[in-house]
Amino acid sequence: MGDKMQVTRVRKVRSDKKTNIKPTILLDAKTAICRLADITETPVKDVGEYLCKEALSNKGILDELTKHLKRDIAIENTLYRGNHKNPSIMRRTEAGDCERITIRVTKEVNGILEDLAYCMGCAKARVTAALIENAISDFAIVDDYVRGFLEDGLDKQKMRELKKLMSYVNDNESGNDYTWASMFSVIVDEVRSNTNTLLSGPNEIIEEYLINNWRDN
Repeated sequence: MGDKMQVTRVRKVRSDKKTNIKPTILLDAKTAICRLADITETPVKDVGEYLCKEALSNKGILDELTKHLKRDIAIENTLYRGNHKNPSIMRRTEAGDCERITIRVTKEVNGILEDLAYCMGCAKARVTAALIENAISDFAIVDDYVRGFLEDGLDKQKMRELKKLMSYVNDNESGNDYTWASMFSVIVDEVRSNTNTLLSGPNEIIEEYLINNWRDN
């Protein structure tokens, strides 16, 4: 008998399979991302993906980054003009140590990043790093992330109490103007330093804080 026919089986690729990207970002940016991941109990890779997606839909960030375009590109129905004389994004202008993080993005986002990298004449990881660094420095983007996390994780009663607490603090503490991100960061630190119980999720953390610091006041 002849040799048996060998059949190569190709594994089916999931349509929602994500792509890993490992951008090297400023250490200050990585520290801020890790802190955001910590207080929201979210993997760094997911926080990074959120920041990247938000940056890609933020006109201010795109206007800044597209100053480095070597070729034209259309993003969300907006045409950004490139010029080979535009400064390269490869050389950093910011001083400081850098470290690598890993994020995972959808096929759609990965395609946009690849197009941007091609039009900027740089690696995909470099474009991703620039987007993430700009996003984590944008107070509105970070605050929207934390507020969304709280709205998704808290029941309506606790969310109402938290809003009242935030209004009270901002009205009565001169010199301080707390955002959702800064307020929740303070609450997490306060609760962790004053309880030996392992609390999970925003409901338990906020409940512990409100019981000890707000409801009796």
